[in-house]
Amino acid sequence: MKHRGLLVAGLVLLGAALLAGAFLTAFQRREVLEPTPPRGAALTNPFFALEQVLRDVGEPAASLTTLDQGQVPLRPGDTLLVGADAGRIDTETAARLLAWVRQGGHLLLAPDAGARAPVFAALGLLDPRPDTFACSRLGAGKTAASLCGLRFRLKPAAVHAVDAAIGDAGEGYLFARTAVGRGHVSLLASFAPLERLQLRQVEAQRFAWRLLAPNRGQGQIYLIHALDGQPFLQLLATRGWPVLLALAVLLASWMAMRSARFGPLLPAPAPHRRALLEHVQAAGEFLYRRDGGRSLHQLACQAVLTRLRRRDPAAVRLQGDALYRRLAERGGLDAAQVSQAFQSPANAQAFRASLLTLARLRSRP
Repeated sequence: MKHRGLLVAGLVLLGAALLAGAFLTAFQRREVLEPTPPRGAALTNPFFALEQVLRDVGEPAASLTTLDQGQVPLRPGDTLLVGADAGRIDTETAARLLAWVRQGGHLLLAPDAGARAPVFAALGLLDPRPDTFACSRLGAGKTAASLCGLRFRLKPAAVHAVDAAIGDAGEGYLFARTAVGRGHVSLLASFAPLERLQLRQVEAQRFAWRLLAPNRGQGQIYLIHALDGQPFLQLLATRGWPVLLALAVLLASWMAMRSARFGPLLPAPAPHRRALLEHVQAAGEFLYRRDGGRSLHQLACQAVLTRLRRRDPAAVRLQGDALYRRLAERGGLDAAQVSQAFQSPANAQAFRASLLTLARLRSRP
């Protein structure tokens, strides 16, 4: 019995060893790189790869979204690459950048904002004449990259200070580096060769290395891939006032519609008679809308005549003008006014005037 248990255990171990050997023979351990979609900084920052490469080679680089002096304390020997819309740089910042370049800074810009933008107006390098779209190959063979964009022209004084360029003064430039004071300004038609997967190409890497040459190894490299806009409240106050005005009008209209009245136009009736007066008023409005007030007028006329016959039996036989004169004498009114009051009213104004006269006649003793 004991030998049988040992035999079973040996068979189990042998089977496990055979399975392990077959697994190790059929499969091989190997490291595989799986490309994944970019996310985080790699998705929003086109210079993320350039920043990592510069750090790997020992160059201090930082990607930012602002030119605030507290976060970008520019010093002589630093390099500033503005890959965002240079037209958003304000006049004060443009003056600060010009002073820094003259002290030994290296500024890289794309002139697609035009010569009238504050930063280009401060530098005074661009010729405002428009130019055409063009491309230039960076290198040759399979590793070649391309620099494409709108050509730009430089003013004659800047052309004489150019020390590296792609293009010429006659046809325009796709890239030009010119000296300004003790520093340099590099203008590129596009920063595409330095962005994202473009840096996989060897010629793009060489171009980026030569592009950063003036101050490379001397100071900090700032890569500005976006520029923050105005604060929300400031933007709302400067550009959103029409919307604020419309919302204020709508809010005031809604409040006027939903708010309670400050008080009726006429004094409120006594609480114990209010329901009766409201009923009488509603009945009168109904009768007036039905036939223009003619039935109410006839009722008022009959009430006056009934009262007259009860108070003055001798007036029973009177009719027409004689009756109107008798009523005018008793009421102290003009006979023509009394006659007009007994005529069918033509409009609301005549209706009110007739009822006022009839009410005065009915109130006389």
